[in-house]
Amino acid sequence: MDLENEPEYYCTCGECPETQISRRTTTRIMFGALQAMQDLRHEAERLDPNTIIDDVDLRCTYPYNWIPPDVGEIRREALIGAHNILLVIYIILQEGGVPDSQAIREICEKEEEQLQFTSDYMQCGGSVVYILDELTNQVEADLGGDACYIDTEELIDALEQIRSCALDNNLHYWRAALGFN
Repeated sequence: MDLENEPEYYCTCGECPETQISRRTTTRIMFGALQAMQDLRHEAERLDPNTIIDDVDLRCTYPYNWIPPDVGEIRREALIGAHNILLVIYIILQEGGVPDSQAIREICEKEEEQLQFTSDYMQCGGSVVYILDELTNQVEADLGGDACYIDTEELIDALEQIRSCALDNNLHYWRAALGFN
């Protein structure tokens, strides 16, 4: 499908940035990142420092989906690292930008003291690209009705404050901006 020639894929609200990612879609992605950060933080808090997660069944459950499935040793710190990468993505989105995987890696390296354990996440086999793809897949699942969570009241309220657009919930431009197409 050539979205460039389909009229329903043009901005109809007049508020979409040049990326053609609607504000409502960006908001939904941001809330997906917030939910994932909360779940990763909660899981990490229940584990002792340097705990090795070697239970194969546990590694196949949420929120361990933020860690690539075929990685080596996973420690609690990798969960915190994934959380902190999502935090950088959230901040970039909040400031009106589109996450660039190289820029995120550079921010994590530069701010290593505040964004602890991102290197642990990378060393266990994780990547910024994996997190961006997983975040996109989570939002697609939410939109398709296959979500782990229903939309929260806070998300519903936030979406109601934003003018609707033909580009809402269209992740084609989001994927293109990330270089996933």
